[in-house]
Amino acid sequence: MSNVATDFAERKEQRAKGRLSTDPQLEGRALREPFLFQFSWRISFVCLVLAVGMIRAAVWQWDRHIQKELFLSELRERLTIEPKPLLYLWNENSSSKSLLHRRALIEGEYDFDHEMIIRNRKDDQDGPGVHVLTPLRIANSDKALLVNRGFIPFRFRSKEERVRFQKTKKDSFTGLIKISEAQRFLAPNDPPSGSPHPWVDAWLRVNIPEIQKQIPYPLLPIFVEIMPSGNLQDAQGEIVKNSSGREDIFFLSDHSMKVSNGDLDPSRTYPVPAFSTVVPTATHLLYVFEWSFMALLTLIIGLILQLKRTSAFPTM
Repeated sequence: MSNVATDFAERKEQRAKGRLSTDPQLEGRALREPFLFQFSWRISFVCLVLAVGMIRAAVWQWDRHIQKELFLSELRERLTIEPKPLLYLWNENSSSKSLLHRRALIEGEYDFDHEMIIRNRKDDQDGPGVHVLTPLRIANSDKALLVNRGFIPFRFRSKEERVRFQKTKKDSFTGLIKISEAQRFLAPNDPPSGSPHPWVDAWLRVNIPEIQKQIPYPLLPIFVEIMPSGNLQDAQGEIVKNSSGREDIFFLSDHSMKVSNGDLDPSRTYPVPAFSTVVPTATHLLYVFEWSFMALLTLIIGLILQLKRTSAFPTM
């Protein structure tokens, strides 16, 4: 029997007697023994399945990165096109998607009686709040559309409190055209709308077909966000940004600690123009590296779990 097998037998006998060897020479020799790979199909299978899933997630995020690059390129191009009257653009284009992120000149009269809010919104200065969504009848026409008039603090979300922001029924402005927002997979539902259901005042998304059920006149299948005066670079910076980054999830950013005290900032005009944000491409690229690293780490852990000291294998 070899020295390794002898050591193994001695250690096994001492364990059976309830004690380990205190011989420093024997223990030191055991620590210096090399590792051997002992294949385990269970460990290999689990780690391989996890790694393949992570690689698939990395590929998916890479596809999202490429798609977002094309999307943002189109967004920048459309933002530079000179704005035109909304009805001119609507009659010129055959689909609402071709109008996405076009700037339009809009004039009309608000219908405050059918105003709603989009909940779960956040502002960098005022903290949590809502966006005010108001139907507008377009001037010199029989058409109407929804207008996201902007952000108000959470305290003023009720219909009674919103009256203070309904100062002017007639308005003219430049708006950024958006298309109806469908419910995403596993996202929560909005309440049912239309007869015989009660009026839905708070929505999670601008789902125009669902909102239309409780509006007594036809709406265009697009809505607009009011664009503040200023250069296009500032507007683009507001549109393309992280609306809810991981630093907010773990309460690490300055903005994540901001909670509205319920007061209105006298230096601001409410509702504050606000955009539904687009996540930048760098976010998807970061996820590509994260999922790839996790897949590699999983395979390495699988190999380590299958390494055993040679003292565990008696040899003749």
